[in-house]
Amino acid sequence: MDAEKLGQLIRRYEEVFLFANRKLNSMLSGQLSDDVTSEQYKMLRLIKHYGPCTSSKLSEINQVNRSAITAMIDRLVAKGYVERLADPQDRRVTLLETTPAAERVLQEGEEKIRQFVGTYMQELEDAEIETFVSIYEKIWRIINQKEGN
Repeated sequence: MDAEKLGQLIRRYEEVFLFANRKLNSMLSGQLSDDVTSEQYKMLRLIKHYGPCTSSKLSEINQVNRSAITAMIDRLVAKGYVERLADPQDRRVTLLETTPAAERVLQEGEEKIRQFVGTYMQELEDAEIETFVSIYEKIWRIINQKEGN
């Protein structure tokens, strides 16, 4: 594909991707519990998915320094959404885990995301949804391969 055509397609993708992300973040901000930001919600999702996990793991996943993760974790601990636990294999390591209060926030958020995304995906045919998701998964695999993850 020539560079001009590729550039046009990338711009179209960016427009759609950025718009969808802004819309989802806006929806999350307006729908989540008053004491959880959309960034904190995303962090809770990561801890739930990878947890119990270390703050180093979270900083690696988010590609930010540990101090940024630590500050957010401190706020989530203070709100009762995350617990710090000693690693049974190595007492020098601190693991992060979500609490039952976080589980409730995550369930509410997941339902709102399903409703939001489902509203728009219902407009597509089954084959279109499969193709859309498959392409995103392929892009994700390519990125991981190229970055050595």
